[in-house]
Amino acid sequence: METITISSKGQVVIPKQVREQLGLEEGTKLNLEVRGQEVVLSKTADWRDMQGMVTGGDLIQALEEERELDKQLEDRCG
Repeated sequence: METITISSKGQVVIPKQVREQLGLEEGTKLNLEVRGQEVVLSKTADWRDMQGMVTGGDLIQALEEERELDKQLEDRCG
């Protein structure tokens, strides 16, 4: 677990190791979700990244599977 500090402007720095592990680069968009006393950041799925992802399948199912993979990654990292 990483400990970070909030600046006077409400900003936080994501540690380099975490950015590299998740492929976070300048301009990467993140979702912020509050779960009780937790703040959860996750990469925003860009619709352009999903083009061609589903062929002959169910888009909802594919999105649910993608979310499950994200959750597994979150569990491993935190």
